[in-house]
Amino acid sequence: MLKYDEFIEKVNDAGFWTPFTNYIDQEIFKFAWDGCNLKGQAYLGDSETDPETWKTRVPQEKKLAYGYFFNGKPGGYIAPRFYSIFIDAFRPRMTVEERYESGKLGKYEKGIWDLLNQYGKPLSWSDFRLILKSDAKNKVELRKLDSAIKCLQMTFDITVSGTEGNMGCDKVDNWIPLEWLKMNPRMEHDEALETIYRQAEKISNAGDAKKAFTKSLKLYKMYDAH
Repeated sequence: MLKYDEFIEKVNDAGFWTPFTNYIDQEIFKFAWDGCNLKGQAYLGDSETDPETWKTRVPQEKKLAYGYFFNGKPGGYIAPRFYSIFIDAFRPRMTVEERYESGKLGKYEKGIWDLLNQYGKPLSWSDFRLILKSDAKNKVELRKLDSAIKCLQMTFDITVSGTEGNMGCDKVDNWIPLEWLKMNPRMEHDEALETIYRQAEKISNAGDAKKAFTKSLKLYKMYDAH
């Protein structure tokens, strides 16, 4: 059974952990499948052995970043030493406001961003539902809001904060420890992307290790296009 500190150590060694990746490290690979599929690992609320609690514990303690970074799927973790590289690889050069004004960003993404700026603190899923107003019970609009939250995580504008549940988020620039930003020199997009790809191939047995980043890359290119 993988324990909390052991998991953090393994993610730090790997640099990042994406869901459903065939890792060379078989223990973390076993967690990837058994843990996420509720097999073999006890989901009893014990923060030392229950992976479900780690989703909020690691970002709250700022040991790792947790979120929907990888193709909008839950269960992604990034070690401090790689976080700034992901920002350089996937955060668009256009600001959120510029993306919205250019017609490339939806109203829910902009609404989430405006709420975080307005309150200046992490907000919960329930807080974000305020954007929907009269559509708060409309399942189609709820799915759009959910997609918007994930989209802003894939572009490294917001991140799970750990203080407001699995979907509670804050702006990355408010949440990230400053020392994380000092671990690497600033990289251009292509250099950062290649650094991530090399590490993904190094820690994975899969021949398609790049697939975990396709949606983030697609968003980056869409927002970066002139």
